[in-house]
Amino acid sequence: ITQSQYVRVNLVDYEHPFFSKVWHGVHVLDSNSTLLTNSARKKIQDNGGSWPSEWFKPKIIHDILDFEDLVVTVAGISSVSAVSGYAYKRYKKGDVLIGFNFAPLVFENDRTGLLEVDMSLAHDVREQQGGGGEDLRRGALKRHSSIRIQSSSVH
Repeated sequence: ITQSQYVRVNLVDYEHPFFSKVWHGVHVLDSNSTLLTNSARKKIQDNGGSWPSEWFKPKIIHDILDFEDLVVTVAGISSVSAVSGYAYKRYKKGDVLIGFNFAPLVFENDRTGLLEVDMSLAHDVREQQGGGGEDLRRGALKRHSSIRIQSSSVH
C-alpha cells in the first residue's frame, strides 16, 4: 500500500517580489525541518540547535532524510502581462546529492554584455564551496536520473 502525505517545507526567503532572473529556494535542515526524521530533529534540538559533528558525512545525511519524493511547485504572476505561470518538479530521494548546489543559471552574454538565463543548466549541480560532497565515482551517480554533475572548473 502506497501512502502519500503533503507536508509544507519552509523556505528561507520564500517570496521574491522582484523575481527578474533567477531565485533559489533554500530550506534549512534544522530541528524544525519536516525533511528530517523525528529522531534527527530531536538530536539537533538536544545538541543546542546544531548538527552533531559526526553527521557531516554524506551517508549519514542520506540516512536522516525522511522523504521519498520531494515535489517543488512554483507559481507567479507576470508584472508585464498579469499572466499566471506555474512550474512543477518531482525529485526522488535518490536525486539528492549531498554536498552539492545547483549551478548558476545567469551568465553575462559576451556579445551584448547583458545578463541572460540558461535554462539548459536548470538541473546542473556543482560541489559546494569547501568540498565535502559525496563521492560520485562510487556508483552514487547511477541513482541520480535527472541531475547533471558539473565540473568545478566549468563556472
